[in-house]
Amino acid sequence: MGNSVNRRRAGLLEGSVSIVVNLLLFIVKYVVGVRYNSIAVVADSIHTLSDSLTSAVVIVSFLVAYKPADKEHPFGHGRAEQIGAIVIGTLLAVVGFEFLTRSYEKLVSFESMEFTWAIVAVMLASAVVKEVMARWSIKLGREHESQSLIGDAWHHRSDAIASALVAFGAVLGATYWWVDGVLGIAVSVLIMVTAAEVIIETSKDLLGYAPSKDDVDRITREVKEVSQSAVDVHHIHIHKYGDHVEATLHIRLPPDMSVSEAHEIASKIEGRLKDKFGWDATVHVEPLKEDIPKDRKEKHS
Repeated sequence: MGNSVNRRRAGLLEGSVSIVVNLLLFIVKYVVGVRYNSIAVVADSIHTLSDSLTSAVVIVSFLVAYKPADKEHPFGHGRAEQIGAIVIGTLLAVVGFEFLTRSYEKLVSFESMEFTWAIVAVMLASAVVKEVMARWSIKLGREHESQSLIGDAWHHRSDAIASALVAFGAVLGATYWWVDGVLGIAVSVLIMVTAAEVIIETSKDLLGYAPSKDDVDRITREVKEVSQSAVDVHHIHIHKYGDHVEATLHIRLPPDMSVSEAHEIASKIEGRLKDKFGWDATVHVEPLKEDIPKDRKEKHS
């Protein structure tokens, strides 16, 4: 329970700080972009603002995810995080496409960006701030195993890269009129690629996927430590609902073992997985068949 509380606090803290920082950066960059007629700076400022919206989605998703389980949602509301991440990715893709259109129009109209060191200074400062935010968010995301926080971190990092590109373009734009439009397109592509990555990675959790080899090895090791009789650990499935994990697995035990003995071993395995990993596990017991090949008996999944 304590870990869940800390995880929830981390999500709400990251989202709140991100919103404040992004709003401040948006105001500064938007004013500078309009003042010096730079579509790349304006586009980057909107990118930063969209990060505020995505951080708001992070906050809402964490609030919903930690609602207690109910009759309609027996496994809780943990997947609200994944749903929120898909919303974040979709909004980001829309923003990226809009930037792409505006940057193309700027490029074909032969508009140039007025050079000023103010743009360079503001964009470089923004890049540094957003990279710091990205590293902090990644640290929290890895510490609490949250894809939402890691996804938000990459929003920060994409903004940092975009700001650095715009600063570079501001310097070259004084000589090459087309640099602003080209970099605006580059920023747009970066935004859309980031959006696609967020959607694809999050969809894996919602659709479900086979457990990793590390998870299979960990489970098999714990099963063998609990009972030397357990062989042929297979049909391992892991379902994640935020920080709540449901695991199911099948084991084969000697056919002459009593029902009560088999039940006791299964209960011990479930308890071990709960204690070691915090998972709610269900173990299905099957009789060991003597004609199973030796290599099959050692199979993990």
